[in-house]
Parts: sequence; structure tokens; C-alpha cells
Amino acid sequence: MKILYLSSNISNEAGGYSESSLLLREKLDMLKNNDAYLFGFWKSKNFRLNYILSDKINIFSDGLISKFPFSFLYLKKMFLFRPNLIDVQGLWSSASLFNLIYNKLRPTPYVVTPRGMLEKWALNQSYFKKLIYYHLIEKYHLKNAACLRATSDMEMNTFKKLGFKNKIINIPNSIKIPKINLKFKIKKKKRILFLNRIHKKKGISELLNAWKHIHNKYLDWELVICGFDENGYKDKMIKLSNELKLNRVVWKDSVLGKDKYNLFRSSDLFVLLSHSENFGLSIAEALSFGLPVITTTNTPWKDLKKYNCGWCIDLKMKKIIKTMEKAICLNPKKKISMGKRGRAWIERDFSDQSIAPKLQSAYNWILNKGPKPKKIIF
Repeated sequence: MKILYLSSNISNEAGGYSESSLLLREKLDMLKNNDAYLFGFWKSKNFRLNYILSDKINIFSDGLISKFPFSFLYLKKMFLFRPNLIDVQGLWSSASLFNLIYNKLRPTPYVVTPRGMLEKWALNQSYFKKLIYYHLIEKYHLKNAACLRATSDMEMNTFKKLGFKNKIINIPNSIKIPKINLKFKIKKKKRILFLNRIHKKKGISELLNAWKHIHNKYLDWELVICGFDENGYKDKMIKLSNELKLNRVVWKDSVLGKDKYNLFRSSDLFVLLSHSENFGLSIAEALSFGLPVITTTNTPWKDLKKYNCGWCIDLKMKKIIKTMEKAICLNPKKKISMGKRGRAWIERDFSDQSIAPKLQSAYNWILNKGPKPKKIIF
């Protein structure tokens, strides 16, 4: 099977969107009789790769308009490749337009994976631009998809609420499970970690305001905020931190590879207070490293309570402060137990080894090459 993934941005700054697209292509390509390709734009000024380039990963420059990358070469290569199935990653980009043009001239089954871009919070950002693009392009693009792919029950429910009649593939993103040994260590300094894009939807201002209430009570704890700066938002948050007169806030540029591994291993608690997430890859990564997690009900991680490995709370300041203090005061043995439960959950349900075959079975069904997989397509 020749599979083509279309992405608007595969640079590292795209975070989980880019990482999961690259991992997905890699794992589907490894399955028998598959050729999986990924096309994407590079929207970063820095050319730092966190993966090995191959002829199956095609990177295109973003052209004259960086906010709406466009390349005729992208479209031309689609015709040269002639895929059996296309999976479009995300919305509101030229990838949707290219796929519509391609399908008009060469009809090919395709899946659209919106990546949370149909969630209410996301739709309200640049609302009128998206409204115009929806009626010009995206409405027809979504309507004619063989399937929409959700990466959580929450996103699947969003598709239904918006009235889409397409079949829905509900398969989460996957991650590589790190090799670690969870054991108790006596540490002089403990660390709360935020590792994600520095963006207003990630709840950094709420995190800083919560830290204001507790930073002088727990002097052996520090708050580390790490990630790619998006549209100068990091400077605004550093200014807020200074205005709040916060102690022990460490700002780090985004890390990759071994540096990222070491940062997770040196941390004791992971916090992501998002306003909107369709998945939240960094949460899965934190759990795979055995870290208890605090996140919000705006993410699809409500099962943190079920598996007793973290907290999924309302985005309200009193609740955030109370939960952070509870996590900080955890008995070390209980923290290790929570970490082991979270890691076991991620290994079972979100590893790259388990997700790829599920998606392959959905693709086979779309192409009439296999039965309809149970508990995957709705």
C-alpha cells in the first residue's frame, strides 16, 4: 500500500503535531508491503532535525507567505507519487487545497486528521479567516473524506456535535516508550516541568499565577518552563513572571533527543494547564517517564484519575493551587507507584508498536482489503 501523509508543518516548533506525524509515517512504512511518505513544509528559521531524513520525507520551503505555506512542487510530487491512500494532517492549510485538486483530477480515498483544529477554542482563533476558508475549501474537503480520524473520544464527540456524517476512525497518537528504571532517589531540588510550545492556549499564565501562591512554601521545588516560543509569547510570560516576583522559575529553549530525555528524567511532576488539546503528546511522554501529571478537563486525559497516575482538573485557580500542593506533598513511594501505573497505561494503549497495526487495519478497510475493525471505526 502506498500511503501519503500531507502536513502543513514538520519543523520541530510544531511540537506533537510534527513528532507524531513523523513517527506515524515511520511505523506504517515498517509494516509489510507498505510505502509511507510524508510531505510537509518547514516553517522554522532553524534547521534542526530530530529525525533521520530519507527520500520518503519530503520537505518544502514555506514560500512567500510563511503563515500559509504554498508550493506547486508539493502538488506536482503528489501526482508523481500516485498514492493508494492519503491522510491529511490538520486543517486550514494548503495541504487541504492540494488534496482537493489532486482528488478532482485523480480520485483517491483520503482520511482527514484534524488534530484538534475543530475544537471550540481552536476555531475561535482567527475565526473569520477560518470561516472564509471553510466555505471555500475545508467544507468540501471534510465532507468528501472517506473517514475523519479522531485521536480521542473527546475529539470524536466534537465531530458528531458539528454534524459530520463521515465514518470516524478513533485511534490515539503514539509515542516511543523510553527505557527507564523507576526507583526512589533522594533529591535536594525537585522539579515541576512544563514542556510544550510556549503558546497562550497552553495555560502558562495560569501556571505562573498558581506558582505565585506556593513558591515561597516549597523552597526545594523549582518550576521549569521549556519549549519553542510562538509569536513572541515567551517574552510576555517572562515579563509576567517578573511582575509576579516569582522565585525559582527556569526558562529553557526547546530540547530534543538526549537533552529532552534528561529533562524528563530530572523532573518530578509534569503540568500542562491547556485551554484546548485534542491529544496532548507531551502528557503521554511525561507518563511514559513515570511522572505524575496535572492537566485540565480541556484535554482528553480524564482517565488519569481512573488509573491513579495524575489529576485532570477544571481550569480554575483555586483548584490548580490545591492540586499542585497535593502533588508536591506526595509521599515518595506513592509518587513512584503513580508513575509505574501511568507508564504501564501508556505502554499498553499508546505505544508506537500498538497504534500502527490499528491504523493499518482501518486503511485496509477503507480500500476494501480487510474487514471493518472493531472498536476503531464508528
